[in-house]
Amino acid sequence: MSIEVITLLAFGLLVVLLVLGQPIAFASGAVAAIFVLFLWGPPGFMMVMARVWGTMTEFILIAVPMFIFMALMLTRAGVGEDLFNAIYHWLGPIRGGLAVSTVLACAILAAMVGIVGAGVVMMGLIALPAMLKHNYRKDLALGSVCAGGTLGQLIPPSTLFIVYGLAAGVSIAQLFAGGVFPGLVLAMLFSTYILIRSFLQPDLAPALSEKERAMVSLKQKFILLRGLVLPIFLVILVLGAIFGGIATPSEAAGVGALGSIICAAVNRRLNWQALKEVLFQATKVTCMILWLVWSASLITGFYTLAGGAQFVREVMLGLPFGHWGIIIVMQLILIVAGMFIDPTGIIMIAAPLFVPIIMEMGFDPVWFGIVFNVNMQMAYLTPPFGHAMFYLKGVAPPDITMTDIYRSIWPFVLLQLIGLILLLVFPQIGMWLPGVLLGGG
Repeated sequence: MSIEVITLLAFGLLVVLLVLGQPIAFASGAVAAIFVLFLWGPPGFMMVMARVWGTMTEFILIAVPMFIFMALMLTRAGVGEDLFNAIYHWLGPIRGGLAVSTVLACAILAAMVGIVGAGVVMMGLIALPAMLKHNYRKDLALGSVCAGGTLGQLIPPSTLFIVYGLAAGVSIAQLFAGGVFPGLVLAMLFSTYILIRSFLQPDLAPALSEKERAMVSLKQKFILLRGLVLPIFLVILVLGAIFGGIATPSEAAGVGALGSIICAAVNRRLNWQALKEVLFQATKVTCMILWLVWSASLITGFYTLAGGAQFVREVMLGLPFGHWGIIIVMQLILIVAGMFIDPTGIIMIAAPLFVPIIMEMGFDPVWFGIVFNVNMQMAYLTPPFGHAMFYLKGVAPPDITMTDIYRSIWPFVLLQLIGLILLLVFPQIGMWLPGVLLGGG
């Protein structure tokens, strides 16, 4: 059977299973298993599983449950509430200040939690009611929570950078460093949009009233910042150890997990029930990610064994668009895939196919990984299956509909696209910090 027919049948079957509502982990694993057994029988299955075993025993995967535990424990420690309350009282007196506070709180939380769901859920519970109470328009309030939450995809310690580093075989420390400035650029784009639109439409996002401003003195505003000292110090310690070459991401993640327990204890939020719930949730999220890694490794291994990697290389390099045209085609493929498939699965399937091609064209795989993750950040917002929108719906007031959320995200998707274009045109946005800290780029 030719590779063209295998490609058509395998990915056609995968699309059918996804349309029928099967999870990407089970759908991709089932497709791979069926085709391996049909094409080569048990011996072929053993060859593919040997490749998958090599992926699943990578030491770096230890960092995934540790960072997830750190994120959930810091969430339980009340960091999100303290952070939003502090920024809320500083920026509330300006129009659009609560929405900007949400974005900035999400950016700082991203450096603490590293996963999109935590930021969206926390701000959906804390910031969204505050904005709606102060007569913010629903579309701006909902959009700022969704968009701000996706910054956890870029600002380290992003778990998806770990997955990309595993799939592409590149330095996770450099990926972490490379995600900092793109994440800050996107936060700046979101905040600027909110401020400009609030200035042009005064009723869109009213400022806090004089009475509300007078209730909190300048001294109290500074006191509100006190609760953030320990968590921010922990994040600096963890990322500093990675960027300074003192510890591997896995080792630093272990320190972060222990430090998050200390933060919860200092905030008097640590008890056996809380620890049990965090461990249970961390186990569930880790298992979901590892299922995706396993199944995507299986389908990638089968496709590579069938000659698919060479086929994709020949098709891509044969496009009459030049090297930058090929990069743009890859981004379009990822944008479309992100509308329907979980970003973890996309990374594990597409990175092993695309990275050898971009390296052959002379592009840096670390830079491409940063671009890849900016693209996958869009996947969390793009309908019909943008995860961030469903996270928000789960915690939003009952009168908020999915239609409201769908309508709210489009300006922010456009801003993410602008951020992606900026990173393509100005690669040093992502590569300057890895070069300074780690000698990359």
